[in-house]
Amino acid sequence: MGRLIIILFVLFSSLCKPIHAALIDTYIEYYQEQLFYPEITQRLYNDDTLKWKSPLARKYLENQLALLALAQLNDSVTARYYQLQGMDGVEYDILATDTLIYLRTYQSSVSAKGKKWFFGGRIEASLPKPQPETIKGITKAIEERDLVSFTHALRPSSDQYEELYQRLFHYYQPYEDSESVFIKERLIRPNQLTDVNAIIYRLQVSGEINHQEADMLLRQSNDHYDSSLVLIIKEFQKRHGLKQDGIIGPKTLHWLNMTAKERVRIMALNIQRLRLWENKNSNFVLVNIPSYEMAYWQEGELVFTSKVIVGKPERRTPIFTTRLNAIVFNPEWKVPTKIMREDILPKALNNKDFLQSQNFEIIPTWLSKEVISIDDIDWEQVNVETFPYKLKQKSGNTNALGRYKFNTPNRNAIYLHDTPSRSLFSKQHRAYSSGCIRVEKASEFAQLLMKESHFSTQDYKDYHELPETSKVSLDQQISVYTIYQTSWVGEDNQVQFRMIYTNTMNGVKVEIDKN
Repeated sequence: MGRLIIILFVLFSSLCKPIHAALIDTYIEYYQEQLFYPEITQRLYNDDTLKWKSPLARKYLENQLALLALAQLNDSVTARYYQLQGMDGVEYDILATDTLIYLRTYQSSVSAKGKKWFFGGRIEASLPKPQPETIKGITKAIEERDLVSFTHALRPSSDQYEELYQRLFHYYQPYEDSESVFIKERLIRPNQLTDVNAIIYRLQVSGEINHQEADMLLRQSNDHYDSSLVLIIKEFQKRHGLKQDGIIGPKTLHWLNMTAKERVRIMALNIQRLRLWENKNSNFVLVNIPSYEMAYWQEGELVFTSKVIVGKPERRTPIFTTRLNAIVFNPEWKVPTKIMREDILPKALNNKDFLQSQNFEIIPTWLSKEVISIDDIDWEQVNVETFPYKLKQKSGNTNALGRYKFNTPNRNAIYLHDTPSRSLFSKQHRAYSSGCIRVEKASEFAQLLMKESHFSTQDYKDYHELPETSKVSLDQQISVYTIYQTSWVGEDNQVQFRMIYTNTMNGVKVEIDKN
């Protein structure tokens, strides 16, 4: 009935000029419960003119709203997107303006709340009141009739944005409504007799092959998982960070059976995650934890990469931002209490010689220079909880930090460092640390940083060969970001997907990017 009254009012108002002030008030009153910011929206119409006459501004606004809806972070956002699709005129204009206020408020809140929203949470039903600068920016864009530029700037300022955006809207679009064929078997080996058609279909849904390639494979199919399919599965496994053995086991099966809709959701979610680290300085280190890789960028150019080992599932490396300010050569390791109790003391209680063989010293406090003899401790009377001392591992070849520690002060006590356990870098999944980040090419990284701080090659050698702990401060501090990007476009222009392995699902420890 209310909508009919508005329509009649519009017809009547078309005979009277001006119409917009009363009409806008009527629409805002009608949509009062649905608007995110009704009072602010109404104030922006004090000149009684429509704001959204540009189709391009509408497109940019709706695109960012659609990406947020696809990420499934807030039901009201999804409802608003579909609501706008069936509107025009004053009705559309008011809702679009209200949406713009919401999007800008959301984006300005990402730095404070994004980690909660994008990693297992959802955006609250209502956002905080917009900051004055947010409303000031929107007002200026409206007054200067510059909504095209303003809405274009709603996009994340990251090179990855456009790559993910194009593939999200076009790559999986054909498979929206026809995904009922799934692979039922739990383990499929090369040359095994199986439902080959299901494998081919799932490869098409995943984007690994196109429609023409799928048709060709179906024509050649002989009900055996043959070599031609094995090669495609190996590429599929590579794109998902899996062991490239051609065996369709639980992990490969999980990704094959994932719907296109779920892939789009993960990609849209990762587009929102780009907002967490979009305003990086020109020189920065980026550690993407799910891909077990670090990259060092200078002035937009990638100058160094390395494999890394990150925190195990129960001690996951956190998301944080800090600055790398120094290199510590031959570092000592002050063992955190949690690691001492859970990892080291159980071994020491079972083997009295363990601490000595690994060059650990027992000290009363971190500030104390006194070293307590192992023989002075009544090991029969202590346990992991009552052990009253601290442990410090002396520098050397057995030190858990290796030969280099890259100093990155942060409240999590997480830093980048070398490691004597080199064999772990050859593994596909490298989540073995207690939270810190072990760098495979730590020596090369140290040399590069010293060169940038105007140290010579001989300076590096001298510090490297010193037996005692020494510290080299860098000329300029380098920003360091740890991130959880589980979907991105790689250098080969292929969409990469990763999973954080924690919980058990069908025999596989996985954690889907759920919100």
